[in-house]
Amino acid sequence: MAKVERVDLTVQDKAIHCSGCESRIETVLKKLPGVVKVKADHKTQRVAITLDTDRTSASEMKRRLELAGYRTGLVGSALR
Repeated sequence: MAKVERVDLTVQDKAIHCSGCESRIETVLKKLPGVVKVKADHKTQRVAITLDTDRTSASEMKRRLELAGYRTGLVGSALR
């Protein structure tokens, strides 16, 4: 059975400027295996990700966002 978990990442340097940035982040992350849902918010500079941790990890989400040009930090729990 899938282990679904929510991960919240905060984007540093106010890098999410607009709804276009939100869409870019959501598109990039939704393509990854195990990602169930992604919601980026330019007002709070946060990205909420629901993912199957048997297929991918919070640290992979962080890595992919950083490859896309968004420095991030995890909100809440430790990276795996």
